[in-house]
Amino acid sequence: MLKPENSTFCVQSLRDQYLELYSVNPVHKAPLRRFIYERIKKLVKAHFVDKDSERRKRGQLYHVDAALLEADLGNAEDDFDEWLQRTHPQTLNELAINPVSSLPIEESNPAERGSADSQTVLEKKLNEAQSHFLESLGEVETFQQLMHDHPELKNTLSADCRKAHERSSRLLGRVSALEKALSHLSAS
Repeated sequence: MLKPENSTFCVQSLRDQYLELYSVNPVHKAPLRRFIYERIKKLVKAHFVDKDSERRKRGQLYHVDAALLEADLGNAEDDFDEWLQRTHPQTLNELAINPVSSLPIEESNPAERGSADSQTVLEKKLNEAQSHFLESLGEVETFQQLMHDHPELKNTLSADCRKAHERSSRLLGRVSALEKALSHLSAS
């Protein structure tokens, strides 16, 4: 999705391109925008993307760093579908049936264990996922810094950086799903 014309972009323009390129159902416009915004926040934090100096409430512009334009981050067309399934579960039971991660999910039905027990289990999983996400994000930032400090390593480290970035994306999805599940549990 990183075309030369996207070196300066806003969330809405990327969303519209994604809708067109991957035939995403227009009813998912709002979640797709959130999906893209979350990834942009991570790229800003990893110094792959810079927020424009002019702050805007809508249509905030972002500028792609040259390092990201040169990096081969791959193309993950199905990530939105996976993210959507994780962040918009129909019920907490569906979350238990369709695990959002490789973290173990309790065998018994969460409703049978009681809300307090379910909340404790989900909070523990959320803490673990957040910890793994921060670790992975730190790895991306370190690879980025190493490639900046040692340009001769850029070709060899870019694949590792991409893998760490993909892992952090999956972990962010896991965190989002667990937060959503906790939110649903608190509301019931």
